[in-house]
Amino acid sequence: MKKIAPTENVKEVIKNILRTHLKLESQEELCQHAMKFLKKENENYSLSPTRAKRIALQIPEIEVKAKTKKNIRLQSIDSCPICESAIKAITVKNLLNKEIAIGYSCTNCGYESDLEAFMPMKYSFLWKPKLNK
Repeated sequence: MKKIAPTENVKEVIKNILRTHLKLESQEELCQHAMKFLKKENENYSLSPTRAKRIALQIPEIEVKAKTKKNIRLQSIDSCPICESAIKAITVKNLLNKEIAIGYSCTNCGYESDLEAFMPMKYSFLWKPKLNK
């Protein structure tokens, strides 16, 4: 019977993986590495790539980057494609003094896109250790 791995266990596993690998090129790769360690703790643990990404976003030492594909007919969006937080339009005033959207910005993780590059295709995960001051 499958069992969802506890979030704290997954966080520790992800930290340990990225301390040694420094960078992983996809959420699937992150999930595969994490599952190797989680299966040693409990053979029934399961973890999805999306959940691995969401948990990695909670770890301050990890930077999550998204590679996007061009989407010429960008639809209005309600949430960030990376962390699902609120997203705001980046606007400027045109010559008629009307505000027009030129892109989008996440209120949480810093994701930004113009009107043509939005749909995430691939995530990368980088280890950014905190510097002691």
